[in-house]
Amino acid sequence: METNDKKNQKILIVDDQQKNIQVLGSLLRQENYIIGVATNGQQALEMLIESNDYDLVLLDVNMPVMNGFDACKAIRKHENLKEIPIIFLTALVDSDSIVLGFEAGGQDYVTKPFNANELLARVNTHLELKHSKDTLKQVNNWLETKVAERTEELKKANNQLLNLDTAKSEFLNIISHEIRTPLNGIIGALGIINEFQLPEEVKEWLDIMEISSDRLEQFSYKALDISLFNTRGKDILTLNPIDLTDIISANVIKFKKQADKKNISIIQQNESPDNHCLIDETFMNKCFSYIIDNAIKFGNKDSQVLIKTASHNDNLVVTVEDEGKLFQENYDISVLQPFNTSAHIDQNPALSLFLCKQIIEAHDGKIEIENTQKGAKITVTIPKIGIEKV
Repeated sequence: METNDKKNQKILIVDDQQKNIQVLGSLLRQENYIIGVATNGQQALEMLIESNDYDLVLLDVNMPVMNGFDACKAIRKHENLKEIPIIFLTALVDSDSIVLGFEAGGQDYVTKPFNANELLARVNTHLELKHSKDTLKQVNNWLETKVAERTEELKKANNQLLNLDTAKSEFLNIISHEIRTPLNGIIGALGIINEFQLPEEVKEWLDIMEISSDRLEQFSYKALDISLFNTRGKDILTLNPIDLTDIISANVIKFKKQADKKNISIIQQNESPDNHCLIDETFMNKCFSYIIDNAIKFGNKDSQVLIKTASHNDNLVVTVEDEGKLFQENYDISVLQPFNTSAHIDQNPALSLFLCKQIIEAHDGKIEIENTQKGAKITVTIPKIGIEKV
């Protein structure tokens, strides 16, 4: 089966010589082409504009009213006719005339008197090229339509995800507030009760209640912060040039009593001459509070936590290394999800680490975790600023 159906292909013969029209027409009809005839360039232009369904033009050069070169230029000015193949029929074989034909917009030429086989071969070649171009254009249009449809589907799906994410954040926000409201009453009541002389057994129960209420309060604050980062991202930050080691040192002091209870020594080393970063003090303080708190919680008794600060290129790198429980194998912070209890189920650091990840990434930094021979190690990298910019 042939690539093209010649019965449906139309060729316009443009020639002012009736004999040439008869010969060409007879030759092409034998090949099952549909034939149209014009005797000058103007008539050919009008026919092409009116019908707009011709597949190829055989165009004589020397004609009255409008010659072939001018007719070709006029045809090419119409958007719908720019791609139609035009083959010149000419007795002019000098290079200048041939160049003029190509410059006018012709694709090929056949010299007079023409050879029938050569003419048919050129006609067939250009019709096949046109068919291929038309097919390619149809495929491109189909692809563009499919891409547009898929893009719209993805847009709708993305909007649905955004709506779900917003709903989730709003839910966390509501839960956080609803938890803290009655919790404040419980914490206040526990504080008052603890002022009374109570049996040791009762005090033990109160201690358990205080620990549980504290964990619940911390959960509500973390859930609220996570929802804020989910909905507002970097916009939640208030950035100022601050010495990061001041924040770390404040948290070392804050958790000293907690560390002393397990006889854990916190060692702070500073290897950087300049530790200023453009950071949100409140959130960065929370971040290192969670990191140091976890290092102590999961550190062994009679061990140490090493906090080291160093410069690397234009970044400040802080490592917090403890001696205690390891992260689970294949524990990947880059895909960490909040409210995940797969590791350290009792106290669930996943929520804290996820919030730390949000905080650090909002500061254009990164947070990494790894296991050492003795315990776990967290590395925080944050862009720093020079002291001269402070």
